[in-house]
Amino acid sequence: MTASETHRVIDAVWRMESARLIAGLARIVRDVGLAEELAQDALVAALERWPESGVPDNPGAWLMATAKYRAIDHVRRIRRLERKHEELGHELEAA
Repeated sequence: MTASETHRVIDAVWRMESARLIAGLARIVRDVGLAEELAQDALVAALERWPESGVPDNPGAWLMATAKYRAIDHVRRIRRLERKHEELGHELEAA
């Protein structure tokens, strides 16, 4: 499959799956804007990987899994930042 054909497939998959993907992610992260960003990040990943590796057997599931991993990374980053802020607050209180 050529890169052009792969991009057409990705476009078709995105049109069919994007609403379901965003809705599922919004339930997970409780933020529609963030869900849209995560879905778009998964789309970019597909555009980068699928021309080389081929379209997966279940492209919608691939997009959802990729977006979920990015959501998990986002939550971890937020929690790490919150811990750092708490630690800094405790250090400032102790000083």
